Parts: sequence; structure tokens; C-alpha cells
Amino acid sequence: MTEKIRLLYDAAYICNILDKNSHRSGIFFVAYNVLLELLKHDEFDVWLYAAGDEARLKEVINKYKEFAGCKIYKSTFLEKQVNFWGDLKYKNKVNKQNKLLRLLIIIVWNIIRKINEIYLKLNCKNLYNDIDVYFSPAKAVPDVILNKKNIKRYTILHDLIPFINGTRKGASQKWLFKLIDSINKNDYYFANSEYTKSDFIKYVPAINPDNIKVIPLSTGMNYEKINNENVINKVKEKYKIPFDKKYVFSLCNLDPRKNLVFAVKNFLKFAEKNNLDDFVIVLGGSGWKDFLPLLEKEISNLGEHQNKIIRIGYVDDEDMSALYSGAEMFVCPSLYEGFGIPVLEAMKCGLPVICSNVTSLPEVIGDCGIQINPHSDEELIAALEKMYYDRNFRAECIEKGIKRAKLFSWDACGKVITDKIKSDTVS
Repeated sequence: MTEKIRLLYDAAYICNILDKNSHRSGIFFVAYNVLLELLKHDEFDVWLYAAGDEARLKEVINKYKEFAGCKIYKSTFLEKQVNFWGDLKYKNKVNKQNKLLRLLIIIVWNIIRKINEIYLKLNCKNLYNDIDVYFSPAKAVPDVILNKKNIKRYTILHDLIPFINGTRKGASQKWLFKLIDSINKNDYYFANSEYTKSDFIKYVPAINPDNIKVIPLSTGMNYEKINNENVINKVKEKYKIPFDKKYVFSLCNLDPRKNLVFAVKNFLKFAEKNNLDDFVIVLGGSGWKDFLPLLEKEISNLGEHQNKIIRIGYVDDEDMSALYSGAEMFVCPSLYEGFGIPVLEAMKCGLPVICSNVTSLPEVIGDCGIQINPHSDEELIAALEKMYYDRNFRAECIEKGIKRAKLFSWDACGKVITDKIKSDTVS
């Protein structure tokens, strides 16, 4: 082992910092912040890996000062071909294409893999020979790394949503099938919640339950309560939220499992029942191209009530705290979350939360808000009324939420990860 722990970090998600869409959401922020934690430690010699995407990674390093001086591992032509044909194999599997075509793809992939293995054995100067640790914030460990017995491997597990629900197609499922197939008894895994840990143990028998540890994730950036009305009003103006309206806020990638139609319909029932003409619901976040038309259709069917629904799309980082702080409450009736970062963001900004009582969300909210059955209209309407009319209860939720949110930090997350890696590499 080298004097420092030489660590190769999968930086594919880091490249999404250049985008302003749904790619720059949950997993991206985890990958970004975990990398920053690793870079704080002098014991690690960190190299960045993004096979086939080195040009974008180089742009990130040149543009963002927090990554200045980071070194990129330049993958060879053969490695890129192994990744390309491997991706093609899983794409074919997910889309259930021609079996003969799939067989041909597998044959080509295996031939290229074998050639690459021979090349690596002959190339004594190969970086992989000096790597101690490979760390992936989400994706499967590459085959070339799996075949290296000298490298200790760590991966963060986020959820099994596409696998369990079968709601995503194409590329969205491809990476997860690839991850599941790469899981083994020897590698170590960090889960983003107890629920995610239990799901992987339940559905992926190849995993060793003793080799999974839950880590305390945090929010994507520094969220805080904004009390300056001028700041809040400028953001409301930017996103065309009327100054004279109070609003319920919901922020997420727009896809079916977020249960947004349920949220919108029951908010409208709540507003109509209580004659609240000055109340609207604001939906933030970008989303699936194939789901958006369905959401728009549902909204258009609401007729005269459409003016109470404001879709603001992707929200810039610098506006997040103000949007949370300006709202009356945050609603997250999601059907499945691996962790539920927006709930934590809302709590940090002093916004009371109503969320589902399923999957990982109870682990995040604790007793700091209202948990509901995400299929019960009555429970959501009652929760909206409780949070809106009971000001003492609302204030209690805010105070408890701010306090609880402090339990989740990237420092704590980084300590769990770095302590484990150091322990394994020294022993």
C-alpha cells in the first residue's frame, strides 16, 4: 500500500453540476458532498474516474474551485469499449430486445473484457496496480475494478425503486440492473436509510448483511431559515408566485411515485372546504418527459381551480432557502423514497412538514411533523387543516424540525465513511 490511501472515486455524477435539470438532484448532491468530505482528509490521495466522460469532468475541475487540483484517471480505449458494450448489454436486457442480438452483444463484451484484462496484466505501469480503494456514490463497480483483488470497494446504495415498482424504463433501469448484478459478499456498502438497507437485504440475496452500514445523509447545500421579506419577495417574483398569496410548497423530481396528483387534488379540496381564496400550491422541480403530459392533463381537468396550481420548474440553488422559508408548509406524499432529502431541506428552513408514513420518510421526519397514509384523502386534508389552523402545533413542528435536522450532516456522514475505509486499509 502507498504512503497515502490512493482512492479512485466514481465522479460520473459530479459532471451533472454543469446541468440545470433533474440530473442535478438527490444522488448528485450525495456524490458531490461525499467527495468534498474525502478531499478534506490528507490521508487520501483522491483520483477521479468518469470513463467516457473525462472531457466534462475536466470542465468541472476547471470551473469549480472546490475541485481545483483534482486528478483524473484517464481510461483507455479498451476500458471505454468494455463500459460501452456492458451498458448496451443491460439496455438490451431492460428493453427485452431480440435474444440473439443480446447474445451477440454479450459475446462481444466478453471478448473485449478478456483483451482488456490481458492488456492490464502486461501494463505494469497501470494505475489500478497502485489503487487501494474504489468508491462509488451510486453506480456499479466497473468490471475492470471487480477483477482487481488488491482494491477494496465501497458503494452507496440509494433505493430499489425501479426494480420494485417497475415504473422506469430504459436508461433509468439499466444502471440499477448493472448495480444489482455487481453486488457481492466481499464488497462493503453504505445505505442511505434503514429502509434502503432492508430492501437490499430482502431483494438482493448476493449482498452480505454484515457489510452494510447506514450513513446519515444531509441536504445538498447550506439551507437556513430566511426571515428577510425582501429576499423572499424577490424569489416569489422570479418564480411568478403572487405576493398576495400564501402557498403550500412541494419540491421533487416530477415522476409518478411522487404522488403529486394526489397532493394537488386534496389541497384543492382543503382550500375549497375552508374557503381559502388566498392559498395556492407551488410545485417545484423538473421531471420525466413522458410523465409531464400526464400531469398537465390532470391539472387541466381541474378547470377553474387551475389558477391555484403554480408550476415553477427547476429551482436554482440560491433560491431554495427563500422558497422554503416563504411557504406555509411542505407536502411530500411520496409513495417511495430511499431517503427524502427535500423533507430534511424543509425542516432546516423552519418549514413544517406533512409527509408519507411509508418507506424511509419516517426516519427523516421523526415526530417533527405529520405523517399520513399517502392513499388517504381524508388524512391529507386533516393534516393540512391541522398545520394551517393550529398555530401552536405548527410552531412546535418548526422548532423540533430545526433541532432534528442538525442530526443530519455531511461531517457525520463523511466520518462514518472515512473511518471505515481507514480501518479496512490499515488492518
